[in-house]
Amino acid sequence: MRIKKFTGESLKAATEVMKEELGAEAIILNTRKVSKGGLLNFLSKEEYEITAAVDEQAPQAKFAAALAQAGAQSGQENENHAFAGLQKVADQFGHRMKEKNPPAARQDAADLQQLRSEIESLKSIVGEVAEHLKYSKMPSLPEQLKVAYAALVNHDVDEKLAAELTQRVYRKLGEDLLGSRQHVEQCLLKEMSGLFQPLSPSDSPAKKAKIIALVGPTGVGKTTTIAKLAAIAKLVKKQNVALISADTYRIGAIEQLRTFAAIADIPMEVVYKPTDMKSALVSLRDKDIIYIDTVGRSQRMKKEMTELAKFISAANPQEVHLVLSAATSSRSCDDVIEKFRVTTPNRIVFSKLDEAVTLGSLLNVIYKHTLPVSFVTNGQNVPDDIEEANANKLASMIYSGELQHA
Repeated sequence: MRIKKFTGESLKAATEVMKEELGAEAIILNTRKVSKGGLLNFLSKEEYEITAAVDEQAPQAKFAAALAQAGAQSGQENENHAFAGLQKVADQFGHRMKEKNPPAARQDAADLQQLRSEIESLKSIVGEVAEHLKYSKMPSLPEQLKVAYAALVNHDVDEKLAAELTQRVYRKLGEDLLGSRQHVEQCLLKEMSGLFQPLSPSDSPAKKAKIIALVGPTGVGKTTTIAKLAAIAKLVKKQNVALISADTYRIGAIEQLRTFAAIADIPMEVVYKPTDMKSALVSLRDKDIIYIDTVGRSQRMKKEMTELAKFISAANPQEVHLVLSAATSSRSCDDVIEKFRVTTPNRIVFSKLDEAVTLGSLLNVIYKHTLPVSFVTNGQNVPDDIEEANANKLASMIYSGELQHA
């Protein structure tokens, strides 16, 4: 199997060049418009590009025809379906070959070796087409930018965002530096860290406690995060701390927080309805910081979300931290943020970094939304496994896919 690309001012011109070099037996795998005269579509004009293949072996020629039919679909939305079709064709071909070729007792060694060779060749074709589909939406890039783009996408950074980041790097680095992996990665990490919004000050009025509330869906670790923050504030920063639990739907959560409060010698109040919040705050008004733990809610339950918003409104906190699990997909995080806007969050806490397979969703979320990141957590230990968000460190973890503990 031989795969090659041809370009021309029109599809007809590109096809003629293809036939002259590969012959009439060549199969068109894919066609698209490309830019000529400049990288990343700068100062360039459009041409047509054909990816074609030719092979004299009959089984692979049939497979190439299947590729042509699947690859004929146009547009970015059809590429994933095309590759799925390619894989299915390859699997079916291998299955048919096994059925048509009985056990070794009825095959000589030469036939078996040829069959193995054909199947390995088909696997190689699938791999080549997969790489083609993966980069078909990207213009020609310097090698180091290709590597950077692939790393971002492999770590679940949105493809459009990954393309934008690599374009930014291209614009900022000269031709001599684009060939340096070190310079490309340094520039890319700087662009990534620049996406994180800086935290705005939230100082409370003089002689008044700062009120901090945590909200979020069920199971993201709000109560554990509250305990970590309260312990650090009291034991490390020597602040006068208090707790309020509004999570009256989970008795276990109240008892968990009450046990921690007793061990840490931190006063705690429990509120059962929004109207109870004012009296609880008055009783704790001499504290430096009051942390409020709220009930976890599904963002799809509109009535319960409205009730939660009433608790937050009654507390009137200076900071509302929306806790999101780093193991949650970007799409789900978007939905949570939109639905929890009724609680007026002004910060994000990314929890459970240690449970996430990749961290690209963090970058997708902060790029799409305007909320800064306040803290990240990476375990259950109190008061450990939490730290203030650092843009440079987060960018490095997202790009490398590896956790960096403090």
